Amino acid sequence: MKTKDRVEVAGATDPGCVRKNNEDNFAVDHDLGLLVVADGMGGHNSGEVASDIACKTIVEYARKMLGGEKALVPEGGAAGLTPRGRQLEFFVKTANAMIYEKGRAFPKDAGMGTTVVAAVVDSKSLTVAHVGDSRLYLWRRGELTQLTEDHSLVGEQVKRGQITADQAARSPQQNILTRALGADKDVQVDVSDHPLLPGDLVLLATDGLSKMVVDAEVAAVIAEARDPQRIVDVLIAKSRAAGGVDNISIVAAMVPASGGGGGVKHLVSRLFGR
Repeated sequence: MKTKDRVEVAGATDPGCVRKNNEDNFAVDHDLGLLVVADGMGGHNSGEVASDIACKTIVEYARKMLGGEKALVPEGGAAGLTPRGRQLEFFVKTANAMIYEKGRAFPKDAGMGTTVVAAVVDSKSLTVAHVGDSRLYLWRRGELTQLTEDHSLVGEQVKRGQITADQAARSPQQNILTRALGADKDVQVDVSDHPLLPGDLVLLATDGLSKMVVDAEVAAVIAEARDPQRIVDVLIAKSRAAGGVDNISIVAAMVPASGGGGGVKHLVSRLFGR
């Protein structure tokens, strides 16, 4: 299905091969170009509850603040954020408050939490906000780049040069998060803006993908499939074939090949006003 400016979007979630319950959730609003993926954690079904609250809250507030005749921009927020960045930060922080308060109000949900990666995409640009180790990648002309930074123990160790990325992928501590929605009353949200070019593909995924399929193979699948629904289906199948030790959720959004108009020249014009 396509957004209003012809960005084609597809998404799916799968429990994997080991876990009976799927604590992942994802959401897409084509009218807004909004994409969300969340990976819940907690006892009983609380992880599923937390990721569901995250997705529904972000979509609800996005529709209120982005879907009207005039976009509403919240006051405050981290310094230096664009209006769309402030909006996404607010949506994610609101989801955090909802999960935190529900965990305090209901003993069975105490300690629940979730990762989240949320993005607003159009044919020219991308704004992403995230907490945890669910990732957003940008595929461009055969190269796959991770635009988010894992908020995890091994992610911090890689950042400090204590271990390599390959060691992190095999570490038994890779599930230890340093940041998650619902863990505390307030949460730091990483927000960034990125230009998009015709033919780019944006991929959001929980760690059920990254644990099972290396980035080079993900890039190869995108290059061969070149269709969001096909990409999502193949990557889930590959994750399951590799063992499927965790739930898998993926959302893919492809910018139309002719949607940006003017390629690099048009990008320079957008960035520098020429």
